[in-house]
Amino acid sequence: MLLHTLKRYNLKKFNPIELGKKVLETNQRWDDKDTTYQEAQQEFEAFIDDAEQFVATVANPGPPVSNASLISSHEELKVLASLIYEDTKELLEGLTAPDTGERRSSALSSFNNNLGSFQQKIEEIISSSTSS
Repeated sequence: MLLHTLKRYNLKKFNPIELGKKVLETNQRWDDKDTTYQEAQQEFEAFIDDAEQFVATVANPGPPVSNASLISSHEELKVLASLIYEDTKELLEGLTAPDTGERRSSALSSFNNNLGSFQQKIEEIISSSTSS
């Protein structure tokens, strides 16, 4: 049951590692002036849609009520998924901000940190479930 639940966090529709890679690539192409503003904006908007779907995927269904440690871990995953979603919105805001990229850079840093924390939490859950 646990492994089935964890596998659904890595669906083809939303693979957190793949999203991270795409965000970094889009951001780098924008920094290198290899993409237009409109193209970058469309890609960042698509990331928001992907992350929104991911929040829904992570949220339901949750683990069985009989496993308190999984319930707690699931809540942490839901918070991290929501933070990733908020980061994708902030990345778009940073793209459109009148600064010289600081807001987008800050959003990218937060996105990377939250994505890393999400992946680490998944690894912790797997590790604790296989060692029990």
